[in-house]
Amino acid sequence: MNKEDIITLEDNVEYMVLDTAELNHDKYLYCVQIDEEEMPKSEYKYFKEINEDGNLFTEEVEDENILEALTAMFALNVLNSITDEEQDV
Repeated sequence: MNKEDIITLEDNVEYMVLDTAELNHDKYLYCVQIDEEEMPKSEYKYFKEINEDGNLFTEEVEDENILEALTAMFALNVLNSITDEEQDV
């Protein structure tokens, strides 16, 4: 899964992928819940991408240690993108 992909959970709630990161050889997704018009809501979650025989699934991250590491990684990604944009001006 990549940035801006839409994930539909079993309960038909949809999330848009805002960013991706790799941690301990696993891929993680930072996502925001979207409404039926694909507008962001106030619910943000981290998911782990699971690839089983070419089929992609997601699992919500609940481990506090992994959540802390992902929060730091995704915050750094945002800071780096802001720095890159400033240098392009």
